[in-house]
Amino acid sequence: MRNHDFATPFWKDALASLPKSVQQRYSLQLHAAERWELAFDALIELVSRARTGLGRMFHTPSGAH
Repeated sequence: MRNHDFATPFWKDALASLPKSVQQRYSLQLHAAERWELAFDALIELVSRARTGLGRMFHTPSGAH
């Protein structure tokens, strides 16, 4: 994989900041780290949306007693 295969600039820049002699060695680890980060972001977004949706479903209007 090459550094242009990254989805986020952070990981692309991280790989580019390494000395050329070790970039290939650590490329797979940085790609894996990016995949984990994107997966966690997606999971957090999913939980947040689910929580908001459930909150709306069970919200009692303030005028109803």
